[in-house]
Amino acid sequence: MQGLLNHDDSGLTLTAGSTTVTLENFVVNPGSSKLYGDVLVNGKVAVNNAYLFSLHGGTLKPLQLEGDNAILTGTTVHVSGDAAKLLNSTFKTDAVKSGLLVGTATITAKIK
Repeated sequence: MQGLLNHDDSGLTLTAGSTTVTLENFVVNPGSSKLYGDVLVNGKVAVNNAYLFSLHGGTLKPLQLEGDNAILTGTTVHVSGDAAKLLNSTFKTDAVKSGLLVGTATITAKIK
């Protein structure tokens, strides 16, 4: 068992017109390479612990040490099918596709 990684104060906000979707309280399951989080629409909880992103570690770079920090980067982040359906429904579009590349994750952890 690899456990879960809770990302305190994590999140992002998407806005179109008068609709705001906030994705927050991220939890990474490294065993399944999935990221979960809560979804709020216009400030109200729509879904708790939703499967938001898949994580692809094929481009992961070797661990870097910089001072008191350990840095791991290179995992690409992609929109899950569940999140794509929710975002398309909320924003009344079909623009968000499952597997859409969001970006590259970087994790920085203090080491002592």
